[in-house]
Amino acid sequence: MIINEIQLTNIGAYRGINSFDFRPGNDQNVILIGGENGAGKTTLLNAIKLGLFGSYGYGFKTDNSEYFKRVITILNHDAKKINENNFRIKLEFSLIDDFERTNYVLFRSWRFSGQQIKESIDLVANGKHLSEYEKEIFQSKLREVMPPQLLDLCLFDGEEIARIISEDKLSEYLKNLSRVVFNLDLFETLEVDLENFSSQTLDPEKMESAEKELYSLNLREKEQREKIKELINQVASIKERKSLLQDEYHQLKNDFEVNGGLVKAERDEILRQMSAIEATRKQNLEKIREFVSTLLPFYLSKDLLTQTIKQIENEESLQLYKQLNSKLTDEKISSILHSISSSISHSSSTELRNQVLNLVKPEKEITQIHGASFSESSLVENIHQQVIGDKDSSALNIIEENRTKLSELQELRSKLRDNDNANELSDMFEKMELIQQTVLKLEDELVKTESELEENKKALSITLSSIEKIQASLRDSDKTKSSFLESQKIIALSRRFREIQLKKKLQQVQIEASTMLKKIFRKHNYISAIIIEPETYNVVLLDSHKDHIEKSTLSAGEKEILLISIIWAIFKCSGRKVPFIFDTLLGRLDKTHKTAVLKEFIPNCGKQAIILSTDTEIDEIHYTALKPHIANEYMLDFNVERKQTQILNRYFPFRKMEMNV
Repeated sequence: MIINEIQLTNIGAYRGINSFDFRPGNDQNVILIGGENGAGKTTLLNAIKLGLFGSYGYGFKTDNSEYFKRVITILNHDAKKINENNFRIKLEFSLIDDFERTNYVLFRSWRFSGQQIKESIDLVANGKHLSEYEKEIFQSKLREVMPPQLLDLCLFDGEEIARIISEDKLSEYLKNLSRVVFNLDLFETLEVDLENFSSQTLDPEKMESAEKELYSLNLREKEQREKIKELINQVASIKERKSLLQDEYHQLKNDFEVNGGLVKAERDEILRQMSAIEATRKQNLEKIREFVSTLLPFYLSKDLLTQTIKQIENEESLQLYKQLNSKLTDEKISSILHSISSSISHSSSTELRNQVLNLVKPEKEITQIHGASFSESSLVENIHQQVIGDKDSSALNIIEENRTKLSELQELRSKLRDNDNANELSDMFEKMELIQQTVLKLEDELVKTESELEENKKALSITLSSIEKIQASLRDSDKTKSSFLESQKIIALSRRFREIQLKKKLQQVQIEASTMLKKIFRKHNYISAIIIEPETYNVVLLDSHKDHIEKSTLSAGEKEILLISIIWAIFKCSGRKVPFIFDTLLGRLDKTHKTAVLKEFIPNCGKQAIILSTDTEIDEIHYTALKPHIANEYMLDFNVERKQTQILNRYFPFRKMEMNV
C-alpha cells in the first residue's frame, strides 16, 4: 500500500482545506514532516487511520454513538462553532491486487443534522465510482490486506518503543507483530472457529468409540498446549526475575566494593589467606627454633669448631702412626722385601719403614684430647659442613619472611575488622546474601518448571501420536468424510503449518535483523547474531565468539535500534508493501546512531517512509544527510491566536533561525 495524498478539511487544528503530497520518487522514499510539539503531527496520523477504516479503526464493528462521540472531538472547533458543516478526510492511495495496481480515492465525510452527525463514504477506483455493494467488498478486502492493527504496527512511535523497552515487553510485542504480519492470526481464528463448530455440531454420544477417543484426545491436546504455553511463560518469567536479581546483585557488589566492602567470597578468601599466612609463620618458627637449638652455638664458635676438626684429624693421624709403628717392625718389613727380592739390604728395609711412618705422622707434636670414635668424628664433620655452608643465610631469610608475613597478616586483619564494623556495608552484605539465596531458589524453581515443561512436551508428543493413529484408522473407514474428522484434520494441519511457517520466517528475520543492526550499530561487530526463540519470542544476542550478550548491558538507545531492526526485518520478510511511519523516533539516539539510522535504515524502509520530527530530532546536519532521500517535506506551524495549523512546503529553515538568533 502506498499513500499518495491526504487532504484534511476542518479536521483537528487543520482549518479549511489542507493537503499533503505523500508520493515517493524513484530513489526518494522519505516524506519529512516537521513540527513542534502540539503542531498537529498526531492529528495527521489519526486522520489516516480514521479515513481508511472509520469505526472499524476504533475497534467497533459498526457505526455507533460511542464512535461518533470520538469523531466529534477531532472535528475543527471553529468550523463547528459557525455551523460550516463541512468535515472531510480525503485519501488517495494505491493497492496491488492480482498483480495489478489500483489507484483509489476515498472520501470520508461528516455532516451535522440537528444534534446528530452522519457519515458518508465515497470511493473511486481507477476513476470509477463504486456502488454501495462494491464499497462493502472493498472494505472487507482492505481489512485483509491492511487491517488497522497492521497500520498501528507500521507506526514506529518513539514513545511506544520506549515503553516497550522500559517495561521489557519486547517478546510480547514481537509475538503480536509476527501473528499479524505473517497472517498467523487468520489461522488461529480458523482453528477457534473450527473447534467451536465441532463442539456445537458434534454429539459425542452418537459417535463411534474411535471418534469419541479422537474427540477426547483433541481436547487433551488443546489443554496440553495451553499448559505448555503457561509453563514456557513461567520459565521466561523466572529467567527474567533471575536476570533482574543478578543485575541488582552486581550493582550492589560494585557499590559494596567501591565503599571498601567485601563480599562473602572475598571475605572467605581473606580468611583463607590469613590461615595460610599463620600456617607458614608457624612452620618458619619451628625452623628457627630448630636452628637456634642445634646450629646457632656452633656458628657462634665457628673458629673453635674448625680447630676441633683439625685436632681430630691430627689425633687420627697420630693414632694411625702408633698402630703402624707397632705393627710394622724392621723384621716384618725385611721379611716382606726379601720375599720380593733377595738383593735388598737390611738398611733399605729400615729406610722404607721410616718413610712410611713419616707419611702418617702428624706434622707437629700434639697431645691427644678427644679420642673421638669414627661416628663421633663423622658427626662433628657433618656439623662443620653445615656451619661453613649457607644455613645462617637461610635462617635470616626465614626470619625476614616472617616479618613480611606478619605485616600482611596485620593488613588483612585491619581490612576485615573495618569491613565488619561498617553497619551500612553490613546491611548491603546481608542484602546481597538474601539476593543470592533468592537466586538459588529461583534456579531450583527453574529446574522444576523446565522439568515439568519437558514432561508436558513428552505427554503432548504421545497425545499427537495417538491422534495420528486414530486418524489413520478412521481414514481407512467410510467415516473419513465426516465434518468432525475433516475439521480436526484442518485444525491439526493449521497448527503444524503455523509452527513451520513461524520458524521459517523467524530464521529469515534473524538474518535480516542482524545484517541491519551491524550497519547502524555504533559498536561494530559487538552483536554478531540475533536469535528469536519461536516458542517464547525471547531475543538472544550473540557476540563474535557465539557467547550470550545480556540485553540489560545495552543502553536505551541501543535497545531502540535493536527493536526497530527486528521490526523492519519482520516486515521485509513478510513481503508486505506498507508505508513506514516514524513519529519522534530519534529523540533518544545519539548523533552517531541518528546518522546511521538516517543513512542506512530509513532509505531501506521500502517504497515509502513518513517521518514526523521536531527540529531537535533532525537538525541541520541530519537533515543534510537525509536530503537525497526526501521526496516531499513540510513544516507544521501552529498559530496560537487562531488555534489552527498552517502547512509550509519546507522543513525547518535552519539558516534563517540561526540568523534571527
